[in-house]
Amino acid sequence: MLLEVKDLGISYGKRDPVVRHVTFNLEQGKILAIVGESGSGKTTVIRAIQHVLPGGGHISEGQALLEGQDTELKTPEMHRKLSGTDVSMIFQDSGAMMNPIRLIGDQFREFLAIHGMTDEKEAHDRMIEMLTMVRLPDPEQILKSYTFELSGGMRQRVGIAMAMAFHPKLLLADEPTSALDVTTQAAIVKEMMEVRKKMNTSIIIVTHNMGVACFMADDIMVMRNGNVVEYGKAEDVIYHPKEDYTKMLLAAVPTLEGEFA
Repeated sequence: MLLEVKDLGISYGKRDPVVRHVTFNLEQGKILAIVGESGSGKTTVIRAIQHVLPGGGHISEGQALLEGQDTELKTPEMHRKLSGTDVSMIFQDSGAMMNPIRLIGDQFREFLAIHGMTDEKEAHDRMIEMLTMVRLPDPEQILKSYTFELSGGMRQRVGIAMAMAFHPKLLLADEPTSALDVTTQAAIVKEMMEVRKKMNTSIIIVTHNMGVACFMADDIMVMRNGNVVEYGKAEDVIYHPKEDYTKMLLAAVPTLEGEFA
């Protein structure tokens, strides 16, 4: 098992947990979608797995086991080495995570160097390979660009390319399509599915879009107010939901109806 999360509780400071009793498993090459409305605790869960919780956030209950090892027992230095190599994260707006006054190529190259890829040619070839994989036009020009010179969809593709540069075992995607138009959303989702297929990468995608979850996921976990209200195989959650809240989320997915002339 790649990832085992057991009765996870997450707190900020000494306050009571804001997320409690989160339990799920993720096998290599599988996709888990965590769905729910804003404030339900979705992002908090994946940030806890990556150990990038803000404001004194920490795992206060339970465990997150990566390949059988408790991630809470690893030192900050060990977490830094794992981040980007074994576990990578795509943020909601990848452009906001990058320095706007530095070229994308410089930031990408620095990221590769931090994780041991110091040969200039090897690094350049890897950057071109990854930007091509996410179907960005003219990768050489992308490397010479600033984030503000790219569209939202292009920035997200750069974020995916950087996150996948070391072929991580686990990709954490925090609302990666929510700020994009519908056409670009579809393209990003398709590219993430291709990444899973080509590299056998496991993915946890956080989304409030039940349609995206239904299309992508092998398993779906529904959260509300910091608690898991439903979890299971995607087809079971979609076609045989047990909870009223899950039924409400499914009912909000747009469908095509009526007649076309």
